Amino acid sequence: MPEVKYRRIMLKLGGEALAGPAGYGIDPEKAKEVADKIRRVKDHDVEIAIVMGAGNLWRGKDGLAHGMDQATADHMGMLATVMNSLALRDALERLGVPTRVQTAIEMRALAEPYIRLRAIRHLEKGRVVILGAGTGNPFFTTDTAAALRAMEISAKVLIKATKVDGVYECDPHLDPQAKKLEHLTVHGP
Repeated sequence: MPEVKYRRIMLKLGGEALAGPAGYGIDPEKAKEVADKIRRVKDHDVEIAIVMGAGNLWRGKDGLAHGMDQATADHMGMLATVMNSLALRDALERLGVPTRVQTAIEMRALAEPYIRLRAIRHLEKGRVVILGAGTGNPFFTTDTAAALRAMEISAKVLIKATKVDGVYECDPHLDPQAKKLEHLTVHGP
């Protein structure tokens, strides 16, 4: 088995990874494909935490365009990330991968509340930890949640698997002149 560079990773997974051919919704076959890729990485004794996005189910900007309050739109997005988290957990468990979902908004009937030390303990026990509901606060993206949680659990790398290829000064889909931030440095443990 090849030597693994990072023992604990944070994966920011865009919701679109679970979408069907139409580009929205949750396709159980796509969830299974993603779960299988995660399982293959985990088989190298890598501890994996995942922050889910929800672009396949809800885009807050669509609500804002119709006059929706941003906090309401953001909370709806957080709930959509939980739906994606549950779908991915189901796909992973069906492949025999022990998985826990934790959420930044308490919903104990569906998932554990996010507790940093509990998340770390799950990782140490070989479970994949899926983190839903972003930071639990409106006005913050799931990319922000991934960076925050990565620091909190001492992940050695944050891997962004979304349809945007980096960090930009503004949304590159809305502004084709958006500049990619090339010298972004993150300091941490």
